Amino acid sequence: MYRHEVTEFAPKTWCLSEFRLVNAFLVEGEEKAALIDTGCGIGHLAETVRELTDKPLIVLVTHGHFDHDGGVKQFPGVPVYLHDADGTAMHQTLAMMQKMMGSSDMNLMRKFYIQSRGPIRCPDLDQNELLKLVPSEPCDPIYDYLPMDGGMEFDLGGRVLKVIHTPGHTPGEVSILDETSRTLFSGDTANVGIILMRQPENGTALIEECNRTMGKLWELEASYDRLGVGHDAVTIDKQIVKDYYDLTCGLLDGSIVGAYEETGFRKGDVARLGMAELWYQCDA
Repeated sequence: MYRHEVTEFAPKTWCLSEFRLVNAFLVEGEEKAALIDTGCGIGHLAETVRELTDKPLIVLVTHGHFDHDGGVKQFPGVPVYLHDADGTAMHQTLAMMQKMMGSSDMNLMRKFYIQSRGPIRCPDLDQNELLKLVPSEPCDPIYDYLPMDGGMEFDLGGRVLKVIHTPGHTPGEVSILDETSRTLFSGDTANVGIILMRQPENGTALIEECNRTMGKLWELEASYDRLGVGHDAVTIDKQIVKDYYDLTCGLLDGSIVGAYEETGFRKGDVARLGMAELWYQCDA
């Protein structure tokens, strides 16, 4: 049976890859540990976490998309933190599931995610074996959380995690700065590729927001060397933040012009610069 792929890339700092579909990260201090994101809930993330640490745990969700908070219910009794601006996302997921799938069972979304992303992100794995890791018990996407916002700090004992509000991909997206490992855990704020959904009349509001976010993160670049990202890698050099800032500046001032593409499960207008790939009017 497949297990989460564990990479310790700094002391007491692990990437827990959900079969290369999406990443979660575990950070341990002297007194507590923090799990940053929980994946889709495919497989046994909680077992993997407890094999690595027995410290009291908190969960920090970077944003309210089901591939990042879908495993929350594997951690009953553990405090879960989410930005209030993404607090309605789980209800939107529920409404979408009921409309498209006629069900509130998250397992249907998990199966869809494997079937749509698996052949691209982990083509060497047996997709039928991955499907066997989808839980059998019905589960809806609704969970209780504590509000988290930029400026908050979580003291794990000799190690402090700082929350930065980084909207763009979602209104309530946050990044988590760990100066101990010099890592910025960015969720989907800055990945190998960023998705910004198509705006009415192809408006630029989300590009502008992404630009502000990247500018804010680059002002802090002396505090981190790499990003712990949500997809397609474990860590990425921090230069990608500057590349996204320059790319969004170019899109806004007209010096960079993207084009429509369909690649894998993505469809929409895309532009690239350096390490950055921005799907800034994305249809899927």
